[in-house]
Amino acid sequence: MLLAFHFPLLPGEGLGVRLQAQYKVVHLEKPFNTTGSETGALVVGDTVMVYSSMQEGGSRNKQFNLGGGVMQVYQARIARNGKMARPKPDRWGINSKREHTGNVALDPFTHDLYFTRGDIESLHCEIFFAKRKKRRGWEKPVKLKGPVNSQDYTSTHPAVGRLADSTVILYFVSDRPGGLGGTDIWYTLIKNGRSTECINLGPLVNSPDDEYTPFYDQRNGVLYFSSNRPGGKGGHDIYCAAGQRNTWQKAEPVCGCLNSEENDLYFTICSHDTLTGRPLSGFLASNRRDSYFSVDTACCNDLYRWNIDSSEFGIQHTEIAVTTDTDSSEFQTPDSEIHFMFPLFLYFHNDEPDPQSRETATATAYPECQRRYAALRGEYIAHQQNADDSAMMALFFDTCVVGNFNHVEELLDYVESLLDDGHSVTINIAGFASPVYQNDYNLNLSHRRIGTFINMIRAWRGGVFDNALDSGHLRIDQRPHGAVSPTTASQSTDPVYGLPAALARRIEILGCDIK
Repeated sequence: MLLAFHFPLLPGEGLGVRLQAQYKVVHLEKPFNTTGSETGALVVGDTVMVYSSMQEGGSRNKQFNLGGGVMQVYQARIARNGKMARPKPDRWGINSKREHTGNVALDPFTHDLYFTRGDIESLHCEIFFAKRKKRRGWEKPVKLKGPVNSQDYTSTHPAVGRLADSTVILYFVSDRPGGLGGTDIWYTLIKNGRSTECINLGPLVNSPDDEYTPFYDQRNGVLYFSSNRPGGKGGHDIYCAAGQRNTWQKAEPVCGCLNSEENDLYFTICSHDTLTGRPLSGFLASNRRDSYFSVDTACCNDLYRWNIDSSEFGIQHTEIAVTTDTDSSEFQTPDSEIHFMFPLFLYFHNDEPDPQSRETATATAYPECQRRYAALRGEYIAHQQNADDSAMMALFFDTCVVGNFNHVEELLDYVESLLDDGHSVTINIAGFASPVYQNDYNLNLSHRRIGTFINMIRAWRGGVFDNALDSGHLRIDQRPHGAVSPTTASQSTDPVYGLPAALARRIEILGCDIK
């Protein structure tokens, strides 16, 4: 059994899986790269690649040596076969003719946009925000309110994450007072459309040198960024640190084959392995020797795609694409094609629901189980034997117990829209238990755990699924399996609180059949 736990990209001897993986780094061809500078590529909704480009003639500032003009956001549609169309300037309305625009970050839950605008002459930068409209497109961008922006120092390179209570946390780069030196990575919470107090991530992430271009992998709880601190391969290298807010493990360089002797920046992830959560592919920007430039390679970054050959780990992918019918001439936004990664996992505390019951049915709905389980986070961490195991358990609660529940809520939102459009949907779900009790007890417990999900669907938004369930347009295919055996030893003095048992107590949403 592959553990359904999310590990970060291999960071040497840190939190990641100790496997010597090989990553391929491929230079994107023209027209995606030019003799100017391209940075900050990311994939939005699996349908479009977004990046920033300052093409030749790009800036009057001598630092760039590219003539006159501005950096702009470009977009390239991604076809179903993975090929990208010719890039075009932004159609979302975030570019400016008078300021540089770049460093786009996407809230993975609301699809709100955060990005940087910078003065052409002084390069002073501020962070802007564009709220996603209910149907399509984004509202007019506005400068983010609150203390994140100031006339006295730069704020740039936004990266979006979510806390366990769903609060938006914005990581960003600034040269403001109170840092460790150069530019540091800071965070601020976004509440009611405003930034709150700005807090430095501290010495486990920042250094006396420069830190740039953060990217937060919400699925694994890992921050990636670039730094020119001593000890790298040269220029700026890519580092990663597990954690959130101002609680971090010590940052380490990512796998050496991703860094070069030149500058390596703007690391992003665009796909994960279905079962393990291992990052499989993404982008970075670099001025490596094969990058395009007309005068001086130091001025100009190009886009590079990185990917891993996951076959060496014996991992198979189960990516389910749910596509709505759209006019192919329309620009596709995240709402026009939605991808879910199956299976989706939901976890339970020991013997939940209905402890010591031998019934196969339950009146408890999963959100109640999830809330009770999430409240035990501190108790589980306290039972671990050392700091590393405590950090792993904290990551499990933040990413799996809380984060996975958010993904399932997104899925139910989409199932509701499919039913509204006249489709029939079958949700396939399996239930498991840890091998603490006898087989017949564990099988009944697996039935009850599946039952909590069915009760959740019954109660969803006041019963919007009732008619579909009664008519058969929404069906639940139940597959209770009983106990599974952990593949690793417990890290806890009490096996109930160990990570292997915690991973075994789950239900799996295996996929959706849509007609």
